[in-house]
Amino acid sequence: MTKQKASALRNTKIAIVFFVFLAFIVGLSVTFKIVGIIKDGQFDSSKRFNLAITNGRNIEVMSFSNSKNIAVFKLDKNIKLFEAGRILEVPIDGFIDLSTLDLNQKINSLFLKSILNYQTLKTNLTIIDLLKLFAFSSRVAQSDVTTKTIGYEAFGIATDKIVSRLVADEFIEKDNQTIQIINGTNIGGLGNRLARLITNMGGNVIIVATSDMPKKMSTISYIDEKSYTVEKLNKILGYELVLEADNAISDITITIGEDKAVSSPF
Repeated sequence: MTKQKASALRNTKIAIVFFVFLAFIVGLSVTFKIVGIIKDGQFDSSKRFNLAITNGRNIEVMSFSNSKNIAVFKLDKNIKLFEAGRILEVPIDGFIDLSTLDLNQKINSLFLKSILNYQTLKTNLTIIDLLKLFAFSSRVAQSDVTTKTIGYEAFGIATDKIVSRLVADEFIEKDNQTIQIINGTNIGGLGNRLARLITNMGGNVIIVATSDMPKKMSTISYIDEKSYTVEKLNKILGYELVLEADNAISDITITIGEDKAVSSPF
């Protein structure tokens, strides 16, 4: 009997150790998964964030400011999701595509429905991003939400003053770095389109020029240290960063090369 009790006690200890070990492995796996989801996230409430949303019939772009303001641009229904950023000339950080969304509902309700339908949602956002956006929008007063309806015929220079006022990145404005753009492709107007994008972001474009010779590689050249503006432009454009020893014309020089001429976000 004593041997049986000892054996049973030993088996119980083994089972406890096994389940504790299993719980540890599962907990570790869940922790790594959560950390991975957070790392892959797009939304950072401390920085400007632009989001394109569509239900297949209508489309709008929301711009979230770290000062707890939201700007909403309701666009022409004929516009496709991927066209929204290029037409407004603003960088798009995230997108949501869900056919059952009502774009006229409150913003926090829109994110709540996106969370509940996450399995069928087309998006580059994580579930953590959506939870953060839901919490952010729930704290924003309705008086701090600005809505602009823009028809297709109004797109272009006429809307830039409105757009830049509502979506300018405060950190880029604080950097106040001068920027020159060189179009190294045979596509006319590409430099001016990029200038509009950067100006709407709050950047200070001082020169737009065309290169005498075609450039194969797109680059962002900068002097001194890598600023927030440089890192933001690198994230949006995906151009190679080049540290220059000296540049008397501008703090940052962006060269549009043939490698990025077709895939540009502007």
